[in-house]
Formats: sequence, structure tokens, C-alpha cells
Amino acid sequence: MLTEFQTNKLERFFYILDFDRNGVIEETDFLAIAENLCVLWGLKEGSAEHNKVIAKFSEEWKKFNHFVNNDTDIANWAHLVEFADKVIINGNESLYNDYVQDFAGEIFDNFDADKDGYISLDEFIDLFCAYRIEVRFAAKAFRKIDLNHDDLISRGELISAVQEFFRSDDENAPGNWLFGNF
Repeated sequence: MLTEFQTNKLERFFYILDFDRNGVIEETDFLAIAENLCVLWGLKEGSAEHNKVIAKFSEEWKKFNHFVNNDTDIANWAHLVEFADKVIINGNESLYNDYVQDFAGEIFDNFDADKDGYISLDEFIDLFCAYRIEVRFAAKAFRKIDLNHDDLISRGELISAVQEFFRSDDENAPGNWLFGNF
């Protein structure tokens, strides 16, 4: 069963993904995030690069919806809580690890814009902008997740942050800052 602290983090995650704030997560929410990224990166609407980002986020929606709820085209709060309880907290460890690897990989692939194998502070700020997270927390969150303090977030550091965000009940765990201060 989710603890109160884990439920609070999950609620923050739901709020971030419910881009239009209509109480459900749906493909249009993921596409709105993609549009934000396109604007941040200066991609012209209809260009090949723009269309590629949109298509990628459409695929990410399908993966997310499959993990959370593959019966409908929406995911509501109850779906996310059930998913978290069954997969993240009390589920098959292999399925959980697959989810974390996939989730962290998608974030990493989307925001390592220069493809150097690391997420810089500027790239991390793009993540906050794309998801409409208060940018004022980006630098602090970045420092918390950058475990070796080399001013870069590696794939391993991001995976660690994702694992802590979803599972840790330690209020001081660095991964709690993955989506800013909540």
C-alpha cells in the first residue's frame, strides 16, 4: 500500500501529466508537452523534426497508458493509484524495473538534446519548461539529482532519481526533486 508521502508524490506526477487540468491524463496531454518542447527547441510546426517529436510523444502516451490502464483512452487518478500500488510498490520487480528503465530512458532521450550522454542544467530546465514545472526549482532539483556533482546528470543518476521518486518514502531522497519541489 502506498504511504501518504508516496501518494503525495504520485499526485504531483498526475498533476504534471494532466496538462489541461481536466482530471484525466490522455494523449492530448502528452501532445501538449511535445508542443512545448517544439517551441523551446524552435521547431517549425509541420517540419520533419516537429512531426518526429509529436510522434514520439504519441508513442510515449501509448506506453504510459498500457502500463497504467490499457482498457480506455484516459488514465484517471484511480488508475494511477492502482498502477502504483500493483506495479510500483507491490508488483513484479521485473515489470517495475522495465517501467523505470523505460520512463527514465524516455526522459533522457527527450532532454539530452545534444546527445552527449548527459543532461545539462539547460537541458534539465527544458524539462521543467516542457512540463510546466516551476522553473525556479530547476537548479536546486538538478543539484540534488546530480549525485556526483559533476554538473551533469548521467543516465544512471536519472534512473536512481526515478526509482526514488516512485518508491522512496524518505523525504530527503534526492529523487523526490525529479519534478521540482512539491
